[in-house]
Amino acid sequence: MEDLQADNSTDDHILNRVCRHCSVQSSSSGAFCPNCGKSFEKKSSRNAKLLWLGIAGISVAIIAAGSFYVSQQAAAKKVAEEKLAAQVAAASSAAASSSAAVAAAQSKASAESSAAAASADAERALRKIYVGELEASIKKDAKGRVNKGSLDGPIKRVSCTPTGGGSMDDLTSLTTTFECIAVNETNNDGTESGYVFTSTMNWDESTYSWHLGR
Repeated sequence: MEDLQADNSTDDHILNRVCRHCSVQSSSSGAFCPNCGKSFEKKSSRNAKLLWLGIAGISVAIIAAGSFYVSQQAAAKKVAEEKLAAQVAAASSAAASSSAAVAAAQSKASAESSAAAASADAERALRKIYVGELEASIKKDAKGRVNKGSLDGPIKRVSCTPTGGGSMDDLTSLTTTFECIAVNETNNDGTESGYVFTSTMNWDESTYSWHLGR
């Protein structure tokens, strides 16, 4: 009776297991099925660990991909900003060059205009000198005629003015006709009278000629 109780006590520690792989029930205290040899332990915890590791890996990959995308976006934005800055700088440089070119052109035009005006003034001054020489030549001629008795003297002065609406200021005209008065008398009303000479001035060749009368 005592032996039976001891055996029953031993049987209480024997495990009745059903193998989840081969479905055979056995009384074994081992970790492996005596029928198929596979482990009685479930791999759910290991699979769960693998699943969590997989999820964690995917999360890391997603985070890494997101970081890479953000980095790429930042790099693209930086490149775009640099490109825009370069375009703005180029446009500013072009505008500055254009402004400088316009200023240079205006300065050149102003200088040319000033030079042309100075040249015109010099030409008018030279023409006045030529007219003075013409008047001196006619006065000398008139005095010679007085000495010969063909004209009455004395010849006080000679004054020449353009005829036919001509003007000494018209620098486009290559020749000008003058009517010159060799004054020999001052009237009571203050006017003067004398002998008329007609002269033609050739500005282009710097020569002149005259004759007595109109």
